[in-house]
Amino acid sequence: MKNSPVLLFIETSSEVCSVALSMGSELVSEVVVKEPKAHARLIAPMIESVLKESGIDISGTDAVVVSEGPGSYTGLRVGVSIAKGLCYGSGKPLIAVGSLDLLANIASKQYFQESSLYRIIPMIDARRMEVYSAVYDSNAVRKSPVVAVIVDENSFRDILDLGLSLFCGDGTEKVRGVINHPNALFTDINASAGGMLAPALVKFHESKFEDVAYFEPFYLKDFVAGISKKSLFGL
Repeated sequence: MKNSPVLLFIETSSEVCSVALSMGSELVSEVVVKEPKAHARLIAPMIESVLKESGIDISGTDAVVVSEGPGSYTGLRVGVSIAKGLCYGSGKPLIAVGSLDLLANIASKQYFQESSLYRIIPMIDARRMEVYSAVYDSNAVRKSPVVAVIVDENSFRDILDLGLSLFCGDGTEKVRGVINHPNALFTDINASAGGMLAPALVKFHESKFEDVAYFEPFYLKDFVAGISKKSLFGL
C-alpha cells in the first residue's frame, strides 16, 4: 500500500460544492464554490481545475474520495455519480466519508486550542427546523449515531449541561436563536472537501474501499422527532 497516496476529493452534500487533491497528509489544492443548485454544472470543471493545478490527471491519483451524506439529495447524487464515473473510467478505488464526519474534522482542527471544548455537534440543514446531526468529541471521534432531529430550545441540553459544545455546519443558521445555553458555541464552518483528508487516509491504508457498482449515498430519509433528546445524545 502506498505510504503517500494521491487522493481526489469531491464534496457536494450542501450548497457548498468543493473539490480538493492531497498528496500524503498534505492538501495541495482545493476549490470551493457556494452556489445553490449548481453542483451538476460546476463539479466537472472544478475537478479539471484541481487536477490541472496539481499537474496530474486522474490516472495519477490513487483513489477518489466522496462525501456520502447525509445532506442534499440532489447534491449527493451529483457527487456520488461523478465519483463513481471517475472510478469506473480509471480503475481507481472509491472511498466514502460521512458528511458530518468531515465537518467535525474541520471544526476540530480550527478549534484545537480550545482545551475546554467538550463536544462538537455538526448540523446539516434538512427542512424547516430539522437537521441531520451527530455528536463528536473534541478530536472528531463520533460518540452518537447519525440522526435527523427537529431542533427546539431543549435540544442537546444534556450535552450542553456537561460542557462547552460547538455547533457547526449550515444547519446552525436556523438554530442560533433557538438553542440558548451558556455552553453553546456557534461557528460559520461549512463543509469542504479538505475535511475528508484525515478519515480518508485511514480508510485508504486499511483498504476500506466501497463497491463502486453498488455504492449509494446515505440519505437518512427517516426523521426522528418527538422523542427524548437524552436517548439520542445523552453523552
